[in-house]
Amino acid sequence: MTKTVLITGGSSGIGLEISKYFAKDGYQLLWVSLLEDELAQAKSAVQSEIPNTTIWTLTLDLSQPDSAETVKAWVTQNSWRVDVLINNAGFATYGLVQETDFVKEQSMLQLNIMTLYRLNRLFLDQMVNRNSGTIINISSATAFQPMPKMSTYAATKAFVKHFSESVAEELKMQNSAVRVIAVCPAAIADTKFKAAASMDRVNTFEGLAVTTTDEVAKDTWAGFKSGKSLIVTGSRMRLLRALTRFVPSGLTQFFVRKEMEES
Repeated sequence: MTKTVLITGGSSGIGLEISKYFAKDGYQLLWVSLLEDELAQAKSAVQSEIPNTTIWTLTLDLSQPDSAETVKAWVTQNSWRVDVLINNAGFATYGLVQETDFVKEQSMLQLNIMTLYRLNRLFLDQMVNRNSGTIINISSATAFQPMPKMSTYAATKAFVKHFSESVAEELKMQNSAVRVIAVCPAAIADTKFKAAASMDRVNTFEGLAVTTTDEVAKDTWAGFKSGKSLIVTGSRMRLLRALTRFVPSGLTQFFVRKEMEES
């Protein structure tokens, strides 16, 4: 039976790079993304690079309240069995919380938390019933500490990390073979994320822990294959996380504030 991976935001950034690892391993890809042209171009690029890869696409705004149910209906109508679900779609806002766009932040909360939560719930039941499957939720290194000027975004990613790790523990209590994995990347230099969040001049994208989509995808794939439940991507980020154990929290937060400033 052909293995199937469903990836939200699969046509760009982390989603696109991790798709290539699954394609090379023989998975068919189900992509759900916002932009139809981007889906078509990415599909063509992956199939040129990895011939015989099957890719199905759904153009959908995942920040809409009923979007998770639309995804589930699409999967059900096509009789696909999702072996791996990767919740990758998301976006950020930047600025002092009282000055950020309220409507945009509400959409971010819907996408980064509620749509992810609903997709977990909708696909977890099936996985538990058959005692197989993996859910990979893309969190962020911002989940580990307060993030000035990204307060709401960091809070959404803290939810993703905590929720994922907690459900993973519940599955262990049930002696289930189903896995839930949280992935926490550092700032990524080579995606549309920076421009979309109006963060072109923010220092963090030139910081010590900055990573790439290639590195995130490589680390995610390695963690998926080795059975990890928490993946901190990027060797420099892992080193900094280790060093913070020996640094006063006030000093750590000072450096975080500096990284979140604009140059």
